[in-house]
Amino acid sequence: MAPAGRMFKALNTRNYSKNNIKMSYTEISNDHLESLDNAHILLFHEEQKKAEEIEFNFIKKGLEMGQRCFYTTNDTEKLKENMKEFGIDVQNNIEKGLLNIIPIPKKFEDYEKMISAKVESLPQDGKIRVVSTHYFDFNTDKKTESMQEIEQCVDDNFHKIPGNFICSFHVPSVDKELAPQFMKNLLDSHHEILFLTKENKIEKFNFV
Repeated sequence: MAPAGRMFKALNTRNYSKNNIKMSYTEISNDHLESLDNAHILLFHEEQKKAEEIEFNFIKKGLEMGQRCFYTTNDTEKLKENMKEFGIDVQNNIEKGLLNIIPIPKKFEDYEKMISAKVESLPQDGKIRVVSTHYFDFNTDKKTESMQEIEQCVDDNFHKIPGNFICSFHVPSVDKELAPQFMKNLLDSHHEILFLTKENKIEKFNFV
């Protein structure tokens, strides 16, 4: 079974994850995400382009409302190009201080040393939106455990973050044997999970 299938099966067998709903990209982007307030969200996906449709729309709507938006990436120039193609006025929003593209290292070992400070430096004086992307090779227990600790730390201090925070994970980058447990361990530090399927649908799981 592929990593995505293993993770999806684990979601369906989790005791408190029974409230799952299939939604279209439009329903997620234009309705559901816009209805959330101060939510810590997991976005699992298999294709970067599909994930960016959700992430960019989330950022674009925030910019249109004058919210400060933050997006982490290990390829800033490529991200700017993709955002422009999507219809985001990148340069103008950067100059106005609304769009903040945060460069992160390509190596997870370097990322884990700096990301907590970046999260702590997020402004607290107005609504914000954050997309934190993860394309690292999660191929050891050490990496997955460290990532889980980072996410738990973010959630423990989430009351200080005035807005919605999407943590986007590329499923094929997670070792297929580690993926199910990694996903389960992330559940407790997030409010809900969005799982992009190959059928261009999104499975939504939320927890109470």
